[in-house]
Amino acid sequence: MYEGNLVICDKEKQYARNLLQMLTRNRKTGIQMYLFHTMEELEKFAGQRMIKILLIDEEYPLEQREKISAEKKFVLVKNRKDSLAENEKSIYRYQSAEVIWSQIQNGELPKQIQKKRIVRKPKEGVKENKPEYIEGNENERIIKNIEEGENTENLKKLKRNENIKILQNKENKSIKCTTGVKGSLIGVYSPIHRIGKTRFAMELGKEFAKKGPVLYLNLEEYAGGDFYFHDQTGKTMADLLYYARQEKGNLGLHISMMAGQEDELDYILPMPYVQDLQEVSTEEWLKLFDLILENCIYQKVILDLGDSINGLFQILEACHTVYTPYIEDEIASAKMNQYAENLRKTGKEKILEKTIQKKMK
Repeated sequence: MYEGNLVICDKEKQYARNLLQMLTRNRKTGIQMYLFHTMEELEKFAGQRMIKILLIDEEYPLEQREKISAEKKFVLVKNRKDSLAENEKSIYRYQSAEVIWSQIQNGELPKQIQKKRIVRKPKEGVKENKPEYIEGNENERIIKNIEEGENTENLKKLKRNENIKILQNKENKSIKCTTGVKGSLIGVYSPIHRIGKTRFAMELGKEFAKKGPVLYLNLEEYAGGDFYFHDQTGKTMADLLYYARQEKGNLGLHISMMAGQEDELDYILPMPYVQDLQEVSTEEWLKLFDLILENCIYQKVILDLGDSINGLFQILEACHTVYTPYIEDEIASAKMNQYAENLRKTGKEKILEKTIQKKMK
């Protein structure tokens, strides 16, 4: 058993909280876990006690990281080739919490992955040590002994009631905990093909991402592979749907570890096979989008839609806004007219009411 502390310092607040939550939930040891988001908080903590394990964001400059003393120092990186100090080791941030913990421990796969996990009940009369969750700002204790169901319910209450709530600790001190308003779906669809729709959708997402977190999902039958998606994380929309179907774990954490990034825009790699895309039902798509909006940090989710997806019109109905790129020529105009007529005949006129047409050059 490892006795000591583990400190996470990361600028990506939601990712860090999700990671700490997963580590806290899965580690049944006497370890104390701390979370900070600024170097000032971390430096103050390091001046008060020795850090056993430090897990720190690569976004903090090397000269600042070197000022922090720790027995073990790991840097969360997006690029495995990033330069580190001699006493630092890199850990790729977009992988499971179990693998991250295993690499911190000894560089091996966790036993839970190697073989079926055996759950042992604590001996009678022996109190089981559970990790403490302590967030920065003078190390006030926010939540102790997080339980999965209880924590999930608390998050739901926070999102239902208002944007800002006060969490009380046992000394009746308080810290403001901000939660985002449920985000919105933005659809991008056109009956006209090969006019730069995907490029437009990604540029639109990048513009939105300048003001807040945005996730881009490509739901076309042939998305273009690594032509558009340079950050190849190895996980695709198929994996995301699997996690959503299982309804296990934290979807926000899964997305954080799966997401690639183009400028400030997050994205999940599209499905490589059109057959897999076509097998997903309308209900599954709508459930996935709702889970993302309810449980993740994204203010907007961009859906780049193709014709092969089931429930195209239902998905467009669920969108807050629909962008429809077009070009001016006779064939394109005929397709746009037929598309609009189909919406009217099927009772989907509301899609037209929230559609913004974008002329492509």
